[in-house]
Amino acid sequence: MIKYWLRVLLFLFLGSSTVAQNINPAEDEIFRPDEIAELHITMTSVDSAFLFAEENVLSEDYLPVQFRFVNSLMDSLLAFDVGIRLRGNTSRYHPKKSLKIKFKEYGGEKFYNHKSFNLKAENNDPSFVREMLSLKLFRDANVAAARTHHTKVFLNGVYMGLYLNVEQIDDEFTDTRYGEEDGNLYKCHYGASLESDNDIYDNVIFELETNKTANDRSRLEQFIQDLNLKQGGSFETLINETFEIDRFLKYLAVEALTGHWDGYSYNQNNFYLYENTQSGKIEFIPYDVDNTFGIDWIPDDWANRDVLNWAIEDEERPLVKKILSRPVYFNRYAYELKMLLNSYFTEEQLYPQFDFYQDLLAEAVEEDNYFPRTFGFDLDDFQNSYSTSLGGHLPYGLKPYVSERVASAREQVSTVVTSLGRPVSGFKFYPNPNDGRFLFLTSGKPGTISIRDIQGRDYAFSLITSGNMIKLEYNLPVGLYLLQNGTNISKLVVN
Repeated sequence: MIKYWLRVLLFLFLGSSTVAQNINPAEDEIFRPDEIAELHITMTSVDSAFLFAEENVLSEDYLPVQFRFVNSLMDSLLAFDVGIRLRGNTSRYHPKKSLKIKFKEYGGEKFYNHKSFNLKAENNDPSFVREMLSLKLFRDANVAAARTHHTKVFLNGVYMGLYLNVEQIDDEFTDTRYGEEDGNLYKCHYGASLESDNDIYDNVIFELETNKTANDRSRLEQFIQDLNLKQGGSFETLINETFEIDRFLKYLAVEALTGHWDGYSYNQNNFYLYENTQSGKIEFIPYDVDNTFGIDWIPDDWANRDVLNWAIEDEERPLVKKILSRPVYFNRYAYELKMLLNSYFTEEQLYPQFDFYQDLLAEAVEEDNYFPRTFGFDLDDFQNSYSTSLGGHLPYGLKPYVSERVASAREQVSTVVTSLGRPVSGFKFYPNPNDGRFLFLTSGKPGTISIRDIQGRDYAFSLITSGNMIKLEYNLPVGLYLLQNGTNISKLVVN
C-alpha cells in the first residue's frame, strides 16, 4: 500500500505521466538527437567510382573504407576498415545516395555495440525531420522503434551532405528492447499483407534476418494461418497469447496520427516481426517511416483521413482489420489515440521540436550541394517546409499538418472515447470482466483508486493518466475484486 501511495504522489506531482517503463533505451554515445555528428569516410578513387557508378546502383557488395566519427563525446578513428554500400530501394536512383556502413565486414568490431549505420539521404523530405520525429513518437508511445541522429557525411574530405543515421534493427536491437536475441526476426517488405496466401518462405517479402541456417518459419506460418481462420473468442485468445497486442495498438495510433501510409495498414510494407522467445509472443516493429506528416504519393488527404478507419478499404489487412473489429481492441485503440492527442501528438509538444531542428539543421542544409539534385529543393524550401505547402508530394507543411491532424482526429475520436464504458457507481471503466492485466477509466481521480479482493487485501497496480483518461495496469489472478474510486465501489471480475 505504501508503494501505491508513493506512485499516486508522483502522478500528482508530474501530472500526465506513466510509471510503465519504456522498453526503448535512452540516447547513447552515438545516438544523440540534439546535435549534428560528423562522419568522415576515406576510400580509394577506384572504389569510390565503383560505388557511385550507374551500372552498380543495385550492387549489394561492400567496399572497404576508413571510418572516423565525431560528435560532442568523441573523435574516433577506427583502426580497421569497415564496409560501405548503397542502401534503400528507390533512393538508390537519386543523385544523393543513401549509404550503409557495416563495421565487422572486414574483421573489425562493433562500434559502441552497433553493427551497422543506416545513413539515409531523406530525399523526400526537405525538412529532414519527418522520419526522426515519427520514430520518436513511436518510442514515446512505448513502441520498440529505432533511434536516430543527424550527421554530416564527408567522403575523401568532400562534404556529401546532411544524413539521418537510423539505428539498425537486428539482434542487438531486440536484445536492448526485449532482453533477448534468440528469436526469428523478419524484415517485411511490400506484399506482406499477412493474409493466409502469403508465402512465409518467400524471402523477398519476409526476409529472415536471424537464424538463417535453421530457416524454421513454422511459428510465424502458424500464426498467420490462425490469424485468418480463427473467429470470436478463439481469435481473442490467439491474439492475447501469441501477439504483443498492447504495443501494436499503440503502433496503430501513431501510424494513423503521423499519416504513415507506407506501413502495414495501408501499403502492406515496411515493418519487422520478431518472435520473442521470452514472452512467447510476436512483436511488431515499425520501419522506414519517412513518408509521414503529410507526404503524399498516393494521393489522399492524410491529415483528415479517419483515424478510426485508417487501413486501406478494398484490401485485406487481417492483423489490423480483424483486431479492430473486436470491440475490446477497438476501444483500447481509441483510448491510445486519445492518450496521444492529450500528450505527445499536440501542437504544444511538436511545434517546439520543429523550431529546434529548423534552427539546428539550417547551416548543414545550406552547405549540402546534393540537397537540390533530386527534387530541386533549396534552403528556402527547407525553411518553408516547416510552415507551408511546397506542392507536389508535399501538400502540407509540418505545422499545418499537425494542426489539421489534431483537429480532425480529436473530432473523430471524441464521441467514441467519451462513450466508452458504462456508468458504474458514479464512474466508468472497461473491460469488465477482463483478463487480469489492465482496465481503463474514463472518469475518476488517480489519487482515490484502489483494488482489493473480497478478503480486503490490496493489490498493486501501475497508473497511466492523460486528461480525464486513466489506465490501470496490474497482474490479477482469476477472481472477484472491489474497484474503489473515491467513495464509489464497484465489482471487478477477472476470468
